[in-house]
Amino acid sequence: MFLASSMVLPQKNNIIEYDVLLLLASVFISLYFYFTLREEFKKYLALGTLFAGVTNFVQRNIVFVSNAQFDSVGFYVFSVLVVIMIFMYFNQALKTYSKDSILLSFDFWINISLLIYYTGAMIIFLSIYALSGLVKEWQDHLSIGSLWAAQNIFLFLSSLCITSGVLWVNYQKK
Repeated sequence: MFLASSMVLPQKNNIIEYDVLLLLASVFISLYFYFTLREEFKKYLALGTLFAGVTNFVQRNIVFVSNAQFDSVGFYVFSVLVVIMIFMYFNQALKTYSKDSILLSFDFWINISLLIYYTGAMIIFLSIYALSGLVKEWQDHLSIGSLWAAQNIFLFLSSLCITSGVLWVNYQKK
């Protein structure tokens, strides 16, 4: 990993892996929200997000075979839709009064961790879109690499949040 990142080894084009990642994320996160959200409109938004993710994959990799660049716009749109669905979940959770603490719900911790990741990633994907047109030399790729490092920090914080939530719920149930 270190050798590849320091330009000793040739860089491999991994755009198709990112397209598959976006497809899988759109399928699984959309289905999660489809089964978690109760109102019909909210379920339609989850299905629309699923449809948009599958359509984006088919359009980029089958119809146009345009996997020369990272699909930052597709990731940005997906991030915006996920953040909207997260806020719809919080709206639903606040509407339904329960004697149990919301902190004891796995869904709450999942949505908090998704919110941490996708709000930060949304800004990063938009920045990558803006910077990708400006990058001319390989030295300029280092600034984009810093954005990927920031995204990994958001992913790590998201993982810490969901781990803390799982530990908290299990501790409280004992």
